[in-house]
Amino acid sequence: MPEWPKDKLLKHGPELPMAERIRRYRHNIRVIRDSGCAVPTPALADTLDPAEIELWFADSAFRSHRLKRAIEAVAQLPEEATLPSPFTETDPD
Repeated sequence: MPEWPKDKLLKHGPELPMAERIRRYRHNIRVIRDSGCAVPTPALADTLDPAEIELWFADSAFRSHRLKRAIEAVAQLPEEATLPSPFTETDPD
């Protein structure tokens, strides 16, 4: 059974220049593949194409920004406000 190569993976956070982020990301994809593990595609784009990687970073940043804005908006609601539950079905009629 393949083992996740956590000790060989490099951080590729937004504090780094884009070229370095892409270099590290490509390194990580290669290391994951070489370990025999599958690249977790919900979390990472399984590609070595620098343009696709940069797009993935941009998309992730946009999604994070949208979630942050939504959380801030919900936090500003009055205490008595209620939100619909995503776990219950509502009758569209």
